[in-house]
Amino acid sequence: MHNIIFLDIDGVLNTARCSFDRDAVANLCKITDETEADIVISSSWKLYGLDFVKSIWKEKNLPGQVIGLTPNTQSDQLLAGASPEELDNLPFKGYEIKEWLAENGREVKNYIIIDDENRFLPDQQSHFVQTDPESGISTDDAEKAIRILAAD
Repeated sequence: MHNIIFLDIDGVLNTARCSFDRDAVANLCKITDETEADIVISSSWKLYGLDFVKSIWKEKNLPGQVIGLTPNTQSDQLLAGASPEELDNLPFKGYEIKEWLAENGREVKNYIIIDDENRFLPDQQSHFVQTDPESGISTDDAEKAIRILAAD
């Protein structure tokens, strides 16, 4: 059993200041060091594929181990009849995380979602840490994530 971090990248590690912001990366390192959590990418970066994401992780010497990507489940059922305003508010990432957990959840002790936008389901809100896209993962965000992962 292990902990999982569902991780967005833009607005979380890539901030308004720079790509792979040093402070945000250090705070992700604090989370992975203290919780031994593995990372599942929930960012649009997943569209480049797992091998690409892992190569970026290695090249940039980023913390933690990327073990997977959430699926892309923007299904026709969700999109049918939705207005542009509704599309902006649909919790696509929440459905993708739910699907990943349904397929892999037996091995998961606990999880957190770190993202700068709230596109998640009601039952995922207690696992959600929202970052400020200007600064990415803050010290307070890291401490909140660690507390969530430590809870049983």
